[in-house]
Amino acid sequence: MTALAVPPPEPDWEAAPAYQGGKRNPAFQTSAWEYAAAHFRPVAGLRVPLEALAARLRLTLESSWDDLGEMDVAVFRVRTSDFALTRHDGQEVVLVWLARATPEADTALELLLTVCGLDRRALSFLGNPTTGLTYVEERPG
Repeated sequence: MTALAVPPPEPDWEAAPAYQGGKRNPAFQTSAWEYAAAHFRPVAGLRVPLEALAARLRLTLESSWDDLGEMDVAVFRVRTSDFALTRHDGQEVVLVWLARATPEADTALELLLTVCGLDRRALSFLGNPTTGLTYVEERPG
């Protein structure tokens, strides 16, 4: 098979995953997480390390990005509930996402806490910016 040469990008094209500001790059790249996130809704924040949660459940963390920057993500299922855990670089809070198809967020969140060996003290907040956030007071252990 004869290899064909692909020309380099046009000089005025911006990087595909970046806001393009009217530049001419015909490609706009999204991350796999941005695509998957449309099927999830944020339901809580946890004040425990993402790496510890991933180790507990033997999850593989994936590197991704969104419009807020670089992040680590794990997407998984517990019984019939689909979850995602995300943490942006430089952030301590782990966001808990639940599939939009799962109606009972409270029940699913309790299930997640149970399988992670945690209780509600691990919660930083409940809800999301659309529904409103309820911050959980940190209590000693």
